Amino acid sequence: MMNSLGIEKPQEWLGDDRNGHPAQVVAHLLLTAAHRASLLGYGRKDLVRLLDAAGVV
Repeated sequence: MMNSLGIEKPQEWLGDDRNGHPAQVVAHLLLTAAHRASLLGYGRKDLVRLLDAAGVV
């Protein structure tokens, strides 16, 4: 269970600009999460299931 996602400064990635700094931070977080998940043995289906459970997908 992931109780803490370690987001310390949400103001850095919240915003409406889809091509600005917030978008770059979100992209970096997603790619970092995918990389770390693979190191922990999680696959693509696991990540999609997590996003689906979170109501994102």
